[in-house]
Amino acid sequence: MFTDVSFYRIATSEYINRRNMLSTKLEANTAVVLFAGHAPVASLDESYPFLPNRTFFYFCGIEQEDSVLILIKDGDKDLLKPRLYIYPREPEKEKWTGRRLSAEEASEISGIADVRILEDLKSDLDEILSLSMNIAWDESDNSHQRAFLEQELAKTDRFDSATDISGSVTLLRMIKSPAEVDAILTAAKVTEESLAVLEQNLRPGMRECEALAILEAEMVKRGSLFQSFSTIVAGGENTLCLHYPTPKALIPDGAMLQIDTGARAGGYCSDISRAYAVNGTRDGRQQALFELIQECKKTSLSAIHPGATIESVNNETRKTAAAGLRDLGVIPKSEPDALAACKKYYWHNTLHHLGLDVHDVCDRDMIFVPGMVFAVEPGIYIPEWGFGFRIEDDVLVTEKGSEYLSNPQA
Repeated sequence: MFTDVSFYRIATSEYINRRNMLSTKLEANTAVVLFAGHAPVASLDESYPFLPNRTFFYFCGIEQEDSVLILIKDGDKDLLKPRLYIYPREPEKEKWTGRRLSAEEASEISGIADVRILEDLKSDLDEILSLSMNIAWDESDNSHQRAFLEQELAKTDRFDSATDISGSVTLLRMIKSPAEVDAILTAAKVTEESLAVLEQNLRPGMRECEALAILEAEMVKRGSLFQSFSTIVAGGENTLCLHYPTPKALIPDGAMLQIDTGARAGGYCSDISRAYAVNGTRDGRQQALFELIQECKKTSLSAIHPGATIESVNNETRKTAAAGLRDLGVIPKSEPDALAACKKYYWHNTLHHLGLDVHDVCDRDMIFVPGMVFAVEPGIYIPEWGFGFRIEDDVLVTEKGSEYLSNPQA
């Protein structure tokens, strides 16, 4: 199989619809100002790979640095008047940093007809401020562009009255549209295909970084140039470090290998974890732990349905983990509170929201509704055995319960 996401893109109509939904949550006479941001400097003449601010991207789909989006709710009219500000085309600069979007291309992606150059931003913002419009922004944005807006607001004594829209945006982003679900499903397919190639090439004695190279090369071949997060590849005792950062060790014969990775499609993340026996055969303890984690996943999937919460899924899954650890003798049968003792081996939450960010924005106490997407990752880590792992898949909440978006590991 070969899933190519090189040119995968959310439809323009999706961004228009999102802006319309935001309008219903805004007061009359409000101007929302959102910034794409700029990649931080990595060295004297190079920056880190650029990803736009996710709130900015959510409403326009533009991935070009320093771009700005202004959404104006004129009076109490339902529809917003969007303006998009981008750099102009400059062939000399593009020789070094790549081709910039034309106004026509930016309009096609975003569905915004009013595309202006960045040089117009300050005078336009001055005009908006002179009209005494309410100013709204995303307070989670810490870019240099936001600092510019703060300075402009301070000049007019409007800083303290600015409205934060991050809460409203969070509620929108928590419920995925069919297009968003398809993007996550597609990203999961790329991840699974790449994992399958890695599994075929595993062998005792290879280094963790070699496994990493095989996996990410397959994702890049499929158009996922930057993954959802830094891929985790950990063998043997290194599996006891959840975010193991230095995949350099040799993977010994008989060891388990923990993979935690995720491709992107159209800006959307997948998040999948697999636990492989590097020689192809799990020993007794490895098989026992593998089966227990699979039981935890079954419990999790049953517990995910409309009306559930993150806490309720965690509680049910940990009950299964505690009972299984007692059966395996890891928790003594004489232990009066196996659930409390389980905390020594069950280190992290069972699930988290998934979307434009791998740990997507959320209200953790909100009950589940159809359209929410979670990465479900029960994990058990047993230092006394010298290893542990998690198995993780991506799950959609449906009207009747839940269903996998990724193909669960058998």
